[in-house]
Amino acid sequence: MPDDEKPNPIEDVRKGLGLLFRAAKSTVERLPTKDLEEVVVSSAREVGRALENVGKTIEREVIRVKDDLTPHGSGSSKSGTSAPDDPQKKPDEHAKDDGPKAPPDGGT
Repeated sequence: MPDDEKPNPIEDVRKGLGLLFRAAKSTVERLPTKDLEEVVVSSAREVGRALENVGKTIEREVIRVKDDLTPHGSGSSKSGTSAPDDPQKKPDEHAKDDGPKAPPDGGT
């Protein structure tokens, strides 16, 4: 290639890929394929099993998340507790105070 010509990157890529494919083809022709076939088949089987396990795990987690998102106050109560508007209960018994409580001596 003379110094006054610019390199053509497309032509360089074409030649380079041609050389790579030729080298790969000659290498594959020299490899024993029977053992390679067994390795590929067993590997594909293992990948299939792994994908199946991932699918089952995702399905189990999605179902668990769906169950967690279901409103617990809707429908009939499974715990057997009385309804909040039960006339036998006092209104303050239904109030739930989860916040921090002040000390009995006024916080001093």
